[in-house]
Amino acid sequence: MPWNNPEKPARITFDIRRLLESVSGCKGLDFPMAWAGKDAHKGTELADNGTVLRKKDLMGGYYFMPVTFLSGGRKYEIDCAMVSLRLRKSVVRTPLSGKGGTVKEMVGTQDMEVSVTGCLTGERGRWPEERINDLRRLFEVNDAVSLKCALTDCFFDAEDKVVITGMDFPQGGQVEDVVPVRIECVQDKVFELNMD
Repeated sequence: MPWNNPEKPARITFDIRRLLESVSGCKGLDFPMAWAGKDAHKGTELADNGTVLRKKDLMGGYYFMPVTFLSGGRKYEIDCAMVSLRLRKSVVRTPLSGKGGTVKEMVGTQDMEVSVTGCLTGERGRWPEERINDLRRLFEVNDAVSLKCALTDCFFDAEDKVVITGMDFPQGGQVEDVVPVRIECVQDKVFELNMD
């Protein structure tokens, strides 16, 4: 919807929580501080690992657990993001002859899978085209990128990064200034190879 008068823009209302629920398929509980308004927090709160836990959004309210990708000196923030992690192990199973069950040999852990679902919001009711193009450029990086998030920082070592394996812009209910996005990544650990 175009703005008729830039000095007094029309008021558009939408519910980001419902939009994210429709995109992610996940219905979360209300987070009281997120909906309490501008004065819920006086400053930025940090997790024990030093990662930011709450950040101010465009409307002046605070939201929980901001997610930022970093590549080539640029930051790409995903608004109101939900992060899910999947940890799996590679296990070799050998059947026992004459008995039920298997012998399990631990081989190691697989790459952690990270899924980030959130929104790109535009300022003053504008479609966030520049932010969409920024994410397209981030996807085109054929290298590991940094991910800053309180949840992933609990599992990652300081030098760990992620490789973006997929990016999806699902249908968002025709809200003009909010575009939902889903980013799939795998953890990229730094290994030291010693040859004797």
